[in-house]
Amino acid sequence: MTVNKLTSGLLGLALVTVMAQAAKPTISCKTDGNDLIVTYTGTLYQSEDAVHWTEVASASSPYQVKMGNKKLFFCSKGESENKNFTIPLSDTVDLDMIWIKPGTFIMGSPEDELGRFSSERQHQVTLTQGYWMGKFEVTRAQYEAVMGTNPSGSGRADLPVARVNWSESMEFCAKLTAIEREAGRLPEGYEYTLPTEAQWEYACRAGTTTALNSGKNLSDEKQCPEMDEVGWYGNNSRYSNGNMDTHPVGQKLPNAWGLYDMHGNVWEWCLDWYGTYPAAAVIDPMGADTGFYRVNRGGSIAREASSCRSAARNGPPDGQYIDAGFRVALAPIYVSKNITIPLSEDVNLRMIWIEPGTFMMGSPEDELGRKDNETQHQVTLTQGYWLGKYEITQAQYEAVMGTNPSYYKGANLPVECVSWYDAKEFCSKLTDLEMEAGRLPEGYRYTLPTEAQWEYACRAGTTTALNNGKNLSDEEQCSEMDEVGWYWYNAGIKSYEKGLICTRAVGQKMPNAWGLYDMHGNVAEWCADFYEDYPASAVVDPTGPDAGIERVARWGSWWNSAWPCRSAYRGSDASDNIYTNLGFRVALAPFQYP
Repeated sequence: MTVNKLTSGLLGLALVTVMAQAAKPTISCKTDGNDLIVTYTGTLYQSEDAVHWTEVASASSPYQVKMGNKKLFFCSKGESENKNFTIPLSDTVDLDMIWIKPGTFIMGSPEDELGRFSSERQHQVTLTQGYWMGKFEVTRAQYEAVMGTNPSGSGRADLPVARVNWSESMEFCAKLTAIEREAGRLPEGYEYTLPTEAQWEYACRAGTTTALNSGKNLSDEKQCPEMDEVGWYGNNSRYSNGNMDTHPVGQKLPNAWGLYDMHGNVWEWCLDWYGTYPAAAVIDPMGADTGFYRVNRGGSIAREASSCRSAARNGPPDGQYIDAGFRVALAPIYVSKNITIPLSEDVNLRMIWIEPGTFMMGSPEDELGRKDNETQHQVTLTQGYWLGKYEITQAQYEAVMGTNPSYYKGANLPVECVSWYDAKEFCSKLTDLEMEAGRLPEGYRYTLPTEAQWEYACRAGTTTALNNGKNLSDEEQCSEMDEVGWYWYNAGIKSYEKGLICTRAVGQKMPNAWGLYDMHGNVAEWCADFYEDYPASAVVDPTGPDAGIERVARWGSWWNSAWPCRSAYRGSDASDNIYTNLGFRVALAPFQYP
């Protein structure tokens, strides 16, 4: 902290401006008769010796004080610390990083935004941890200082680096992390990486909800003055016949948080696989677990204005493009609670962590396809648990049990023709194996999910008929169901009458917001509970009745129409029955559950 002293020359009064690492505070004074008027920003402090300071709690700017013989000092201090910093990459090359506070925003674009693409579904995103973002796109000089090479060819050192693929961008980040760790400058728990797609858009928007981070929308999809203000794109960059003209970073207007070139110049690689947005609110999203293409954002000198909007998304194959570069993030090291259990040398079981929470179980009375046994009631689950990312496959079942009872054979097809007893035996044996291996979390065991755990995880925060945030447009056959699951009209009807396999390999349809696949369709799934009618009042950690005739099976399979595949649909069957459309999914749950 540096201190600049200013002497007012008025009856021994003095002013001290304290310059903290913050939004710079200001302080000045003038006289008004026998009064001194102190005008300031930040927080006002006073002292008699310029050593011991006291906040003037009741002060507001301008602050008026009577002049007298007593010597007083005043200072203003910044209200918040500025965490921006600069690191040296070489004797002549630096990297400027801008601090991004955690927060909540609406990701995606409204349906009436000019140039909008259908992949930009709006949803609420909360980022719980702050991070740093590069003030500029990584330049050729910066890339060469870290990597020792310049893949972009000849040209100015302050042009953004291009012709780097996703993997090379990540390699840059990894090498920079190692350099900064060795130099003792790496904040604990952080690493240099590519920003997630959510981190990128949050930082790009800087609080705006408009198409551009200048607070303006586009007046034209292709060519518009609003884009000219903030970025280089096809209309102002002389892009033609495959020749590109990128521009030195930092020449256009920055956003409110001090970031440049978030619109245009070069596309910027993000960490995520390209995937479909969830419909429900999400916290610290990392994108799809797998995919074919990586996300890049921001548009480029080769694109029209509509491709440079804050919400515009691109998902090209991983390659070296003349208009694609990247921007680094210094972000918290991601530690996932998700786990992978080795069942054999080549078969794993992937489990998704489900945070505890409260939700409305059942369905509203106007939901298409609703049945009377779906009475809505509030359910609170007080303890987190893990749930299988996929339905148990035949390969997984055989690795644990040594047999494969399925009618439709295939290693990655869901196991079927298993009774409730068979499913529980699988869970019991898996618990014993994991306990022996020392991998079983204390107080947890493998079991079937309770009906409440199943629906809570299926919904993943949604309140609609399906966990993609959509309701059914038809009880029998509908496009909404095609997105998320295999059912009669996209699996059974095409296979059953021809004697072909009716189940499908797990994980081919869109997952829900928590990363769970095939919660709608493919095969129905056994739950732990005996079947009974729902209560009308709120309940906590329900496990179903102590006894009963049938066990719950959350139905919806290749054999069914759309309506039994809804999140709220309930089925039941005798514990020893087996069907070619009934399997299960395991939970790793607190042991007090049955």
